[in-house]
Amino acid sequence: MSKKNIKIIQNILKAENRHSFALKLENSYYEYFDSSEYSRYNTGGIKLFVSPNNFYKLKNLDNEDSILLLELLRGLDNKEYDFIDTIEYMIDTDIEIENFNDIVYIFVDESGNRDFTSKGSKYFMFNFLIKKRPFNLHSIISNYRYTLLEKNLDSLKGNNRRLNIEYFHASEDNKYIREEIFNLISTFDEKSVKAYSYILEKPKVSPDKREEIDDFYISNLTYAIKKLLDVININKDFIIITDNLPLKSNQKNQAKALKSGIAEYLDNNSLNLRYDIFHHCSASSVNLQIIDYISWAIFRKYEHSQDEFYKKIEKYLIKVDDVTKKRDKKHYDM
Repeated sequence: MSKKNIKIIQNILKAENRHSFALKLENSYYEYFDSSEYSRYNTGGIKLFVSPNNFYKLKNLDNEDSILLLELLRGLDNKEYDFIDTIEYMIDTDIEIENFNDIVYIFVDESGNRDFTSKGSKYFMFNFLIKKRPFNLHSIISNYRYTLLEKNLDSLKGNNRRLNIEYFHASEDNKYIREEIFNLISTFDEKSVKAYSYILEKPKVSPDKREEIDDFYISNLTYAIKKLLDVININKDFIIITDNLPLKSNQKNQAKALKSGIAEYLDNNSLNLRYDIFHHCSASSVNLQIIDYISWAIFRKYEHSQDEFYKKIEKYLIKVDDVTKKRDKKHYDM
């Protein structure tokens, strides 16, 4: 019952667009205790058992949020005490603790096409997500997917349409799912999540730089990964994970570009770091789905001048490199 009531409070907070606050309570439960030792009234307190990752966040809530949480807990059905006057935050020591190290993870996504005509996209970009473990919100995003799968079984809600969601993909998800995923992503800790964007306005790319499409792709991804490693001042071993590309030739070019840029950067900076590159199906990686969403938001801002979702992820962008911004000449019209 305690965990169910916490879910009720989380839903109330989400309804008020307090997603970040709601997520701090994920997997929490509580117990009542008698706090009337120094009072003549039948007062009680609540011991709220929380994830170790959220313990200090909750203990350091500002006064307004502390009062709000206490009021919500008071609103739950409690017949044992006349009044609930305090919350004590406790670490849930039974929760599974994730082991992690200092490895840097870099997840890669690209947006736009390589059609250099008025029929193609105006922009082409590489976007990178930089994270270290633990990946705290993985379970939350996964649980949301299972909630969607279960919706068509809930006859009380009259759901007749099946939501067969294998993974999240910004361009394919409906607007309600997309909005909720952006709400979840927007609750990340800014210190642990970084993103970098490398952007080309295609009409400003000179013809000799795009004559061979493969060369265009390789040279720009090589340059982009070098700039990223410089921006984050890499000093730890790292792993790069990209989405599986359908064509083996494209995957080969991608790996070639990444290896070339990394080798050049490490050599120029006399660094002896280990790294590896993996190509994974995005359905297997929540982080690939997250960078897909971030990439979609950036692309919508530049391609369509729509920044509603860009504003939700902008705080994670350590740099946006619009490498053609200062070029005046356009070689074809859109």
